Amino acid sequence: MAPLLQTRPSDPHHYIETPQQLAQFAQDNQAIAWMGFDTEFINEKRFYPMLCLIQVVTEQGLYIIDPLRLDRLDPFLALIENPQILKITHAGDNDYRLLNALYGTYPKNLFDTQIATGFLTHTYPISFQNLIEKEFRITLNKSFAVTNWEARPLTSEQLSYALNDVIYLPELWERMTAQLEKLDRLPWFQEEVAKLEAEQYYASDTVKDMFRSTLHTQMNPQERIFLVRLMYWCREEAKARNITKDMVLPSKTMVPIAKGMGQGKSALHQNRMISDKLIQTHWGLWSKLFKDPMTPEEKAMLKEIPKWQEETPEQAMSTEFLYLLIRDRCFKAQIAPTIVCSKSSFRSKDKGLDSGWRRTLLGESLIEWIHSKKKMAFDVQGDRCVVKFVE
Repeated sequence: MAPLLQTRPSDPHHYIETPQQLAQFAQDNQAIAWMGFDTEFINEKRFYPMLCLIQVVTEQGLYIIDPLRLDRLDPFLALIENPQILKITHAGDNDYRLLNALYGTYPKNLFDTQIATGFLTHTYPISFQNLIEKEFRITLNKSFAVTNWEARPLTSEQLSYALNDVIYLPELWERMTAQLEKLDRLPWFQEEVAKLEAEQYYASDTVKDMFRSTLHTQMNPQERIFLVRLMYWCREEAKARNITKDMVLPSKTMVPIAKGMGQGKSALHQNRMISDKLIQTHWGLWSKLFKDPMTPEEKAMLKEIPKWQEETPEQAMSTEFLYLLIRDRCFKAQIAPTIVCSKSSFRSKDKGLDSGWRRTLLGESLIEWIHSKKKMAFDVQGDRCVVKFVE
């Protein structure tokens, strides 16, 4: 493992704001083994977040890259995609999604301290501040968490705050790797973090997002297809204008609009959740989206929609019990239950437990119980609780 860089916020750093400085940064770091980084960005009222700052720590030193002063970030992005360089982050999925959305970047060779924490403790997710306090007995200053990163020049306090988010990453990587290896969890961790390297992780699918929710329940086929079209239109409009989707059409109004379209314009006007201005502005488009015949692709999509049924009291009790067994298995293994499966995803059809390290952790018997179609019956007998499957 590469030697660690011993730094603190007061240590000197390189401020990169010209193409020449960025090229020199890339030249100086072309042979590094690891790189820790973090980003500061503004996403309020924007479809595409504004990348304002990139903090980097490597074997060569501390760097702050100023994207607002640079037209291109190719030398830095090349390091992100270089499979020979380990990238160290905390909750790096946010940073990687941002870089992918803005530059089409797909990261390679990753270590994420938040994901690692899920395999070492019962706490997941964990804030960077809490992790640093737990590991180093250091309290980080978070007073600049909502500062204006677009303003220039940045103050020394802002720069110190930003650097605090990266200087501890190398030592965390070393400590956590040793702990993962000791517990024989490193292969599990690597399997999980590899998801951040897959191109499909960054693909946005409006239809799947909707069908994972209960938005479409109690709708007829025409209303469902209209809702899908409405969501696509909203997304494309927001993207074109670089504003949030809620600024185009508040998400809370989509279902009422979809359910009311069949009753006509007057019915929408009577719904107090939908503003008259929205209706007047978009009625012509909405009416066309609602009335246009279904395409063959849309008909095929309807067939793939999972049937939604409300849980019976017995099913709800079984779900609670099975999730309790998962939590018990995780507690004994000292793994956070939420990294295995959140309670909401456990209630869904695709729980994601049937392969990989999750199946190994839970074991075949518990997996069979989870997939059993039989009802569960519970009986408390003295100091025992007897669980039976019944037809």
